[in-house]
Amino acid sequence: MTEFLYQTLATIGYTHPLHPVLTHVVMGMVIGGFIFGLVAWLFRRPNLAQTGRHCMGLALIALFPTALFGYMDWQHRFSGAWVFPIKMKIILAAVLLVFLIAAVVFGFRARTSSKSLLIGYLLCLVTAIGIGYFGGELVYGGKTKPTEVSEGAVQKGAELFNNLCAGCHYADKTDAKLGPGLLGLFRGEKLPSSGRLATEENVRSQLKTPFEKMPAYQDLSEEQLTDLIVYLKTL
Repeated sequence: MTEFLYQTLATIGYTHPLHPVLTHVVMGMVIGGFIFGLVAWLFRRPNLAQTGRHCMGLALIALFPTALFGYMDWQHRFSGAWVFPIKMKIILAAVLLVFLIAAVVFGFRARTSSKSLLIGYLLCLVTAIGIGYFGGELVYGGKTKPTEVSEGAVQKGAELFNNLCAGCHYADKTDAKLGPGLLGLFRGEKLPSSGRLATEENVRSQLKTPFEKMPAYQDLSEEQLTDLIVYLKTL
């Protein structure tokens, strides 16, 4: 059922993950709750304090479908791989759930904004920002130096491609084999199938935490990954 959903969306050109749309709802409500709570505390405005409480309540509600779609994206795009950003997102999501529950409960009990409640809202905001940061790390990866072509790197990369990739991908055309053809891989704007930007970082990530049915190559060394990328850039 999950794969059918992603495949259906892909037929209409939507190849992005699903959960970021709802993530914006959670983030927007948390930011709004903190701002309304801050203004209510500074200017003693109980009506704005109520708006802040409602924002935090909506953030708590939206967190559950966001987590569900996040799980689906993780399984679909990363094959359930336990990479570090995924672990941090799960941990921080659990922390955010606790903070939001506490903020909602104490907010509706207090009825007015206070310094302690505002600190709770701030903790929710910082945690949500942390989740967004690791989400960005997952998609775009850390900054790396551009791959330099060293002597023999292309040949080594070609050998790796023939041993690991040629069974599923053509190197000399874009026609699909078992996977998409890789001719002009780095000359295009996006990677085939996954729709991620065609960058070295995303190719490395996809080789380690592959998309859909592509097997994982977690045993490849950094040198081997570099050689393979050098070769892919020649296609």
